[in-house]
Amino acid sequence: MSGKNVGTWHQIEVWFSTGSNFTGQGGVVDRLGQHASISVEVMAIGAVVAIPLAVALAQLPRGGVVVTSIANAARAVPILGVLILLAAGALGVGRTSAVVALVIFAIPPMLTNTYTGIRGVSPDARAAAIGMGMTRLQLIRRVELPLAIPLIATGVRLAAVQVWATATLAAIIGSGGLGQFVVDGYSVGDYGEVYGGVVVVVVTALLLDGVLGWLEGLLSRRYGDTSSSTATRRGRRGNTNSTTDNGRVSVPA
Repeated sequence: MSGKNVGTWHQIEVWFSTGSNFTGQGGVVDRLGQHASISVEVMAIGAVVAIPLAVALAQLPRGGVVVTSIANAARAVPILGVLILLAAGALGVGRTSAVVALVIFAIPPMLTNTYTGIRGVSPDARAAAIGMGMTRLQLIRRVELPLAIPLIATGVRLAAVQVWATATLAAIIGSGGLGQFVVDGYSVGDYGEVYGGVVVVVVTALLLDGVLGWLEGLLSRRYGDTSSSTATRRGRRGNTNSTTDNGRVSVPA
């Protein structure tokens, strides 16, 4: 093993064995909080944009063309280029530029999965709901969205893990987070800090994926039935003893 490799391994060993690298200001716990804060903000904004937009587009005959165009355009944008462009522009360096760039990156998985989930609801389920007298809005809220939850959850999981991993790059424009270990370590030649930061990002991303995958499984088991009988049960839960004079079920808004 060369002297350079020995030095690198020694730096890694020293970094992981130094308690101050994990606690206190600028430590793993502190930067983990920064990283989580950015990721949660990005996911919240992305979900508010992507999910309602996908639901609206799913009601249009050619909504899939629009979804595909938006998703492909967003995926084609180089995230690093967007980060640098925003940092050099009016938003400047820091958290705001990072959030805007990552939101663009977070939207496609949630948009496409929500649209696919809504469009994939069984026609029998829709027919059963309409037969119960549901309006279009009630059909979306009580039937289509609940039955689309498994695919929506998959889109959220994919977006969350991508955002968590990609937020590491945002440290180059001063957003903080776990990527700051890589940026700071590389700037001073401390490869122990560089590799330490990389390991923490990878481990936390895998943990996040595992937890979200478990939650996704729970939601799939809970909402995975797309049969017409499921739609009927969903409608009846909110409509006990609610009928019109001609016997037709009346679903309250």
